[in-house]
Amino acid sequence: MKISKNIPLRCSPLLLSVLISANVSASDPFSACPTEAFVIQKQSNTPKTYGVNLATGSYVVLSSDMGTGNGYNGVGFNYHDNYLYGWDYASGSLGRAGNDYQIVSLSVNKDSAAATAGNFYVGDVAISENVWYGYRKGKGLFKIPLDNPASYNMTLVPGSKDNATYNITDLAFHPTDGYMYSISNGSTGKLLRIDPTTAEATNLGTVITSTSGNFIFGAQFFDPDGNLYVSNNSNGNIYKVNVDSASPSAVLFAYGPSSSSNDGARCALAEVVVGDTVDFGDAPDTYGTLLASNGARHTISNNLYLGSSVDNESDGYASPLSDDASDNADDEDGISMPTGFELGESAILLVEATGGDGFLNAWFDWDQSGTFELEEQIILGERIDDGQNTIAIDVPSWAKPGPTWARFRLSTQRDITPTGGVGDGEVEDYPVTLTETGVTINYYPSSSTFTTLAYEDLYPDQGDFDMNDVVVQLRIIEYVKNNKVRRIGFEAQLAAMGAAYHNGFAVHLPGVSRNKIKESLISWSIDNIEQTDSPLETEQTNAVFIFAQDLSDYVTLEQGCEYLRTETGCETAFRTTWSFDIPFDSPVDESLVPAFPYDPFIFATPNTDHGLAAKNVVGANPGRQLEIHLKNQAPTDKFSTNYFGARDDASNPGASQYFQDENGMAWAIEIPVTWKHPKEKERLDNAYSEFVDFAADSTGNTNPTWYENADESLIFNN
Repeated sequence: MKISKNIPLRCSPLLLSVLISANVSASDPFSACPTEAFVIQKQSNTPKTYGVNLATGSYVVLSSDMGTGNGYNGVGFNYHDNYLYGWDYASGSLGRAGNDYQIVSLSVNKDSAAATAGNFYVGDVAISENVWYGYRKGKGLFKIPLDNPASYNMTLVPGSKDNATYNITDLAFHPTDGYMYSISNGSTGKLLRIDPTTAEATNLGTVITSTSGNFIFGAQFFDPDGNLYVSNNSNGNIYKVNVDSASPSAVLFAYGPSSSSNDGARCALAEVVVGDTVDFGDAPDTYGTLLASNGARHTISNNLYLGSSVDNESDGYASPLSDDASDNADDEDGISMPTGFELGESAILLVEATGGDGFLNAWFDWDQSGTFELEEQIILGERIDDGQNTIAIDVPSWAKPGPTWARFRLSTQRDITPTGGVGDGEVEDYPVTLTETGVTINYYPSSSTFTTLAYEDLYPDQGDFDMNDVVVQLRIIEYVKNNKVRRIGFEAQLAAMGAAYHNGFAVHLPGVSRNKIKESLISWSIDNIEQTDSPLETEQTNAVFIFAQDLSDYVTLEQGCEYLRTETGCETAFRTTWSFDIPFDSPVDESLVPAFPYDPFIFATPNTDHGLAAKNVVGANPGRQLEIHLKNQAPTDKFSTNYFGARDDASNPGASQYFQDENGMAWAIEIPVTWKHPKEKERLDNAYSEFVDFAADSTGNTNPTWYENADESLIFNN
C-alpha cells in the first residue's frame, strides 16, 4: 500500500454521497482461509498479486494483472466472506477481488468527510466485525460495513481525525483482541496499537532500528498466535514481532518480493505453514535451527543446492537428533574441508554446487558461544559457480580451540543472516574442530605461584607505610606463537585489605592500544561466577582492565575484625578470586607487550572519601583521578597530574620517575612470591629492615631478597 500519488475524485467534493456503478458479481470467493500472504504491488500502473509463504519468503505470481489501473491498496482479507477488499485507485472506491484476483469496484455512499478524503493506501478488514477500515494521516479513520452488498456506506469514525497523526503505510487487525496494529515508517519502527473506535494509537515501543535508510512497511499481516509480519518495501525483508510480548521486538524472518508500491493482506486465522519442500539446518537449536527459533530454512529448488542432494523436512532436526543420522541419508555433502582449522592460519573450503547464479554465505562459531554472531561471518555473499569452487578463509587467532559448528547457506538472495527463511537454495550445518598447535604458554611468576602486589593508599602522603592497605596476589599468562602474543590471562586473589578507604584494582597494559583487545570475547569470573559486563575500561588510550571498582564489596570480615587479614586473630581463609581470559584482535608482537607484571594499580573508588590530603589536590573526592602504581610506572589517562609533586610525592615525569618520595620510597611494591605482609600499623621498613637499602639502590642489586628476612613478630603469618 503506498507511494502512489492520490487520484482526484471525478465528482464534486460538495456532494454528500457518491455512487459509483460497478459489476459486483464477477468472481467467486476463496474456498477457505488461505495460508499464504497476499502481497499486491503496482508495476507499470498495473496491480500484480503475489502469494508469499511467510515461513520461507518464497513467492509465486498469482495474477500479473488484477484488471484495473493506478493501484490497489489498503487491502484486507475478509474472514466473513473470503474475499479481498481494498481501495481501487482507478474508481476512487472500494474494490473486491475473489479467487480470480480481478478487482471489481463497488458502489460506495460516502459521507462528507469521506468524499474529501481522497485515496487510501492503509486499510484492513476487521476480524470480529464485517467492516473494512481505511486510514489517512490528517484525515482520520474511515469504515465501510460489508454485510449489506446492496448498500456500502463509508463514514468517518467519530473523533478519529484528531488522532490521525501517525505515519504508517499499512495496518492489520489482531486475530483476537480487536485492535489494529502497525509498525511505523522511518529509521526507528515503533509498534502502534490502534483503537478502531477512535483511531487513538498507543506506542508499544521501538521494535526495530535501521542504521541505513528508512523502513517503509507497506505490507503487514497477522497469524493466529499474535505474530505481526511486516514487509519492507525497499528489499522485501519480512520481519516478525509478537505484539502480545511484554517486550516486543522484530526479528528478520524471511526474504520476500520488494517494490516501491507494496501492500499486503492475509487471513489472520490461518496458521503459517512450512510446506512440503523446505530444507532446514541441523546444528544445535541455539544456532537457530527449529522453526520456533526462526531456524535457517530454504524452499527447495531443483536448480540450486549444495552437493548432489537436498532433502526436505517439516521442521529442523537439531543435533544430536539430525535427520541425517536418523535416516542414513546425509545431504550435508556440499562442503569439503581438506586442511582443517588451525587458529591464526588459513584454511581451504571446497564448495560443490549444483546450479549457477547463487551466492554463498557462511558462519563459524569461533568463540563456541552457541550462536553465529555478525563478526563470525566468514563468507559474505560470494558468487558460486556450478561445480566445485575453492574458497580460502582465515581462522582468527582469537578463536577458541575445540569442537564447534559452521553453517553454509546457498541462495540467489545475496545478503542473508544465519537464520530465517529464504525462497531457494539450501542450508548445510557442519560440526568442525578448531585446533591450536605450536603455542607457548608463559606464566609469571610460574604456573603454580603468585607475585604479590602491596599498596599504601594514603598517597600523596607517605602515611603509616605498613603496605597492607591492599595486598593482591597475581599470576599472568601469555599465549605466544611465532613471537606474537595471541591472548593473555590473569588469575588473582585478594590477600589482605587493611584500608579504611575504598579502593579499586586494575591492570594497565602500557603501549597496547585499547582497540587491540577483542572486547566481545573477554571472559572473566569472580569467585567462579561468570561476569557479563566488560572489564575493559572506556576512555583510555591503552588497555585497562578493571577487576573491581571497590574491593570492599568482596571482603567478608570475621566477628571483631576491622580489616581483612592484617590483625592478629583475623585469619579468615576466604579470599575473593578473579580469573580473566583476554584475546587480542590480532596477535601483538612480544616486543610491544609490557614486561611482567605489566602495570597493576589501585585507584580511589569513585564517589567515596579518600582523605583530606587527596581531596585538596583536585578539590573533590578524587575517584579515578587518584591512582597508585608501582614505582616508575606512568599512570593512565584518567589520573590527575596535579598529584605529581603534591605533599610527599616527588615524581618527575620528565625523568620518567613516578610514584616515589624524595628518598625513593614508593607507595606500591611487587614481591615475586606469596609474601607475608606487615601487621596493621607496623611499618614495612621495620618488619623488613633490609628493604630500606634495597629501595635506595636504583639498580636493585642491594638486598634483592629482602622479603625473605622478616621480624616475625611484625608480620601477618597466616
